[in-house]
Amino acid sequence: MRYLVLIFLLSGCAILRTDPCDSYKVSSSLETTRNQTICFKTIDSYDLNYSGKRNIKIYGKLFFPNKKSKKYNAVILSHGSGGLRRYHKKYVDLLISNGYVVFQLDHYMGRGIKYDKTFSKVSGITFMNDAYYALNLLRTHPDIKKIAYVGWSQGGVGPILSHFDDITIRLTKNNFDASIAIYPYCGFTLNKDAATSTPLLMITGKSDDLTPEQSCKNIHDKFKRDGKKIEFISIPEARHGFDNPFLFFGITFDNLPSLNIISDKCTLTISEEGKIINLLGEIIDGPIESEKLLLACSTPGVKVKYSSTATDITTEAIVSFLKRRFAN
Repeated sequence: MRYLVLIFLLSGCAILRTDPCDSYKVSSSLETTRNQTICFKTIDSYDLNYSGKRNIKIYGKLFFPNKKSKKYNAVILSHGSGGLRRYHKKYVDLLISNGYVVFQLDHYMGRGIKYDKTFSKVSGITFMNDAYYALNLLRTHPDIKKIAYVGWSQGGVGPILSHFDDITIRLTKNNFDASIAIYPYCGFTLNKDAATSTPLLMITGKSDDLTPEQSCKNIHDKFKRDGKKIEFISIPEARHGFDNPFLFFGITFDNLPSLNIISDKCTLTISEEGKIINLLGEIIDGPIESEKLLLACSTPGVKVKYSSTATDITTEAIVSFLKRRFAN
């Protein structure tokens, strides 16, 4: 019951919805300049090994700024384990008010998932696969130039991995022009000499005990270079879900896992075959293995809470980062 309450709170109010892809045609290219729902194909895969994996249909909501332009930059939004919910709308409004096209993905509906109380039904790489299929679709639009990728919590895995050429080359010839991860899960790493291209901003809460920021700080410290393609913002006293007003009073969960154990067993990477493995070489290729790893790499007890200050810092940082990176 406590897990259900958490998902409700992290998600905002749950909304009963039906899958629009049951009736909408699948799009393979885009030319529209209207707000509308877009269905497209993606790969249903837990990792980057696509052998034997099936294609499915998912959808995203496409939003255009009220002020029309000959050319646009765009942002793809990837939700966390709570799914696509109301509190993300302020980001849609923020971005379109700054002139961006927004493509807000729903990773769950096409997979028959309402929320993931185990954090294991799909992986962050599942979300990333979808985001890159969405990227390929947006690249067909004649009026869209640069494209960024923003993700929350589990949905922040993809923006982090998009920083690395070794990962993106497996996915597409296209790449994002910038990526932002908000209180993300930072349990993945690559070799220190891994080539990087996509500018990355990670925004974490210093008091986040669900996805503690130390792993994100480790990524930043490991891969920061003279090119300054990776940026890191730590917000004092901010907890997981700090931008969700439904967590205004905060709530503590005694049994929810705090992913605070950093070790070779608990740090993930991608094998040459595209599988998720830990640094011991153990394969994590589905929900069962993921749940076992979660149990081994966490201690019980977390608190989630809204912070207007952290939210303001985050929205200002997003606008500033995209402006600077798109200008480059």
